[in-house]
Amino acid sequence: MANFAILGGGRLARHFSEYFRLLGIPSSCWARDPASALNTHDIADTQARLKATVEPADRVLLLVADSAIATVLKQYPFLHEKQLVHCSGALSFPGVAGAHPLMTFADDLYPLERYTSVPFMVESGHDFNTLLPGLPNPHFPIGLADKARYHAMCVMAGNFVQILWQGVADRFAGQLQLPAESLYPYLRQVTENYVKHAESALTGPLARGDGQTIARNLQALEGDPLQQLYRDFVAYYEAAGSEQAEQSLTGAGGRLESAR
Repeated sequence: MANFAILGGGRLARHFSEYFRLLGIPSSCWARDPASALNTHDIADTQARLKATVEPADRVLLLVADSAIATVLKQYPFLHEKQLVHCSGALSFPGVAGAHPLMTFADDLYPLERYTSVPFMVESGHDFNTLLPGLPNPHFPIGLADKARYHAMCVMAGNFVQILWQGVADRFAGQLQLPAESLYPYLRQVTENYVKHAESALTGPLARGDGQTIARNLQALEGDPLQQLYRDFVAYYEAAGSEQAEQSLTGAGGRLESAR
């Protein structure tokens, strides 16, 4: 069985440590902060503690901040004696294999079934089962040239929606005197609808083509930064619809041409 060393003191390191524990995979942990509860070894010297952590491991997970990965590799060159894996969704590093878990990691730890469902996007040229043996997760290859675009889409899908929901919740409480919690059932159902039936999950005035309601919505948001965001979403939806229609026509034309 593979033995892992986890480098990092943040959420991702905590979640990986818990996942390995649940799977019964041996691992040790190192955090730069000697007071971190994640540290396996109680050694004050940072480098000595790191060497003690990685010594029994054959694979080292670099779960420090993206901006710190290159610094850690330069500062501790002995790490290159191990199979190195990083989990950055946007960056790549020479001599280090990338495997990005497509998941958001909260403060609370997750049950085993949620960890095993996390898809990993593995840099082309690397084998998931070689990098992370013992993990039963789904995995997909991704080219290095595609990582920046992939990560941008992840940020939009997972982070921008949080900003929007928080903004709406603040306005519920501050402008309408409605409890923010009253949104929760709606947001849960919206998410469930998308997961189950993405192609038909969209509802509301955009889906209905209800221009009058859209105009009233925009008027009600006068002076609010959300008004421009609403306009941008309408413009994006219309542009995406036009592109889809054009692709459908092109495809139909191609089929008609080939049928002649």
